[in-house]
Amino acid sequence: MVRWPIRVKLVAGLSVVVGMMLILLGGSAFGLHCFHISYLTQSDQLHEMGASVDLIDRVFRLQLHGEGTPEERQVLVVRVLEARDALLTYFRLLKENTVRGNRANSGLDELGLAFRIDDDLTAVLAELSPEKTADPVLPGTSYYVNKRPDLLPQMEPAADLKSRLARLNRSVMLLPKELFGDFNDVLVLSKGQYLTSRAIVWTSALMVMAMLGGLMMLFHHWVLYPVRLLQRGVRRVARGSFDYKIELKTGDEMQDLAEAFNDMTAKISLTYADLEQQVNERSRQLVRSERLAGVGFLAAGVAHEINNPLASIAFCSEALESRVGGLMGASDHPDHRVIQNYLKMIQEEAFRCKNITEKLLDFSRCNDIQRERTDLAGLIQGVVDMIRHIGKYRGKAIAFHPKEAVMAHVDGQEIKQVVLNLVVNALDSMEVGGVLRIEARYSHGMAEMVFADGGCGMPPDVLENIFEPFFTRRRVGKGTGLGLSITHRIVSQHHGEIMASSPGEGMGSTFKVRLPIHPSEVDEGRAAREATAPRAAGLAFAG
Repeated sequence: MVRWPIRVKLVAGLSVVVGMMLILLGGSAFGLHCFHISYLTQSDQLHEMGASVDLIDRVFRLQLHGEGTPEERQVLVVRVLEARDALLTYFRLLKENTVRGNRANSGLDELGLAFRIDDDLTAVLAELSPEKTADPVLPGTSYYVNKRPDLLPQMEPAADLKSRLARLNRSVMLLPKELFGDFNDVLVLSKGQYLTSRAIVWTSALMVMAMLGGLMMLFHHWVLYPVRLLQRGVRRVARGSFDYKIELKTGDEMQDLAEAFNDMTAKISLTYADLEQQVNERSRQLVRSERLAGVGFLAAGVAHEINNPLASIAFCSEALESRVGGLMGASDHPDHRVIQNYLKMIQEEAFRCKNITEKLLDFSRCNDIQRERTDLAGLIQGVVDMIRHIGKYRGKAIAFHPKEAVMAHVDGQEIKQVVLNLVVNALDSMEVGGVLRIEARYSHGMAEMVFADGGCGMPPDVLENIFEPFFTRRRVGKGTGLGLSITHRIVSQHHGEIMASSPGEGMGSTFKVRLPIHPSEVDEGRAAREATAPRAAGLAFAG
């Protein structure tokens, strides 16, 4: 499909509009030109006819009664001169109209009559007053008389003055016939020009109407239809139909806009689903936090109450082991070994219970958080260096290659415990040869630590309860299920986030911890209030 950008379409539409304007302008100009030519031709023809009427009137005044007295001849001379002036005026108009082309013919007949009238007036003037100038007043008369006699009307020669005047009158009377014939030709010519201009104007108007209709169709296809589709799509999305797609094939920016709109709705749909998931996750975290708070209050009281009995049990079992061992060892009693094993088991379980109560106290304890700018990369590196010297983790690699210092506003000792718990859990979940990969970076405006192991992984039901107190997948006696709960509490106190993910069992796990970069007065005040209430409750239990 050929892509026509909107600017090209606009240029094409503008070209069509300019073409329509040129067609209309051309038709109008031609019509006006025809009207102008017709007007000028008829106007000049009427002026010429007016001059001929004046000439005829002047010639008709040339009358001689009888032989003519000197006074009558003198008056006749004056009138002949006036007739010659009128003839000259008529000749100039005739010549101008002929030169400008404002005639239906060449005007040769009228020229011949004018020259004949000029000759007759000159002859009459010569007879009436020989002393007057008897040369013709019209230029070119001798040429037409000597070289083009065919253009002059053929009349009989005049014998005397009266005959000349009569012939002059007959010559002048031929002018109206010629002029009216020319005027009729002008009218016929004007009518033809009118019909031609009307046909051109109507043709141009029909062409413009057709072009305008085509332009409107293109405008609807290029602009109105895409805009209506986009408007419909926006309304559908506004009503929550994020899966609605706009199908537009215009090959221009409108299509790009529709595709961008579809991409936007797809992203909005994903964002909406992600927000829904985050809301569910925050709801679970809120329930978990409330549950952890309740467990913390209970754990503080329980740990305080059972610590003293556990200490007494451990002390008494140690004393009893030393006495029984001395008495039965001397007498070589057969149950000596069994009694010793039982006493040892009592001590181990007592100390195990004591360890659990210590962790319960750690879980319920909410010390004041002393926040400061801490380099998480350096903190992680210190924990990694310490873990590598522990014998039971030999054969398991830790890959941590920090590229830059990642600063966060946290309590370094608390976060160090978080890192230690996550590293130990990851190493315990892996077999020999496994690799734990740790990253420290900035993400989403926070400092982020990522712990990705290649261990046993977790199914979805475990992921939902991984931060619950006393929840563990280890064998009985190998864990208390409080490590990740304590980790979650510490991160929450720092107003951070901890997230666990796993593709499935046997495919490893990933823990992400996000911590704030900058201090916040609101967060500090909230942390102080949250720290005060649990500590007061713990003191109440201790009392």
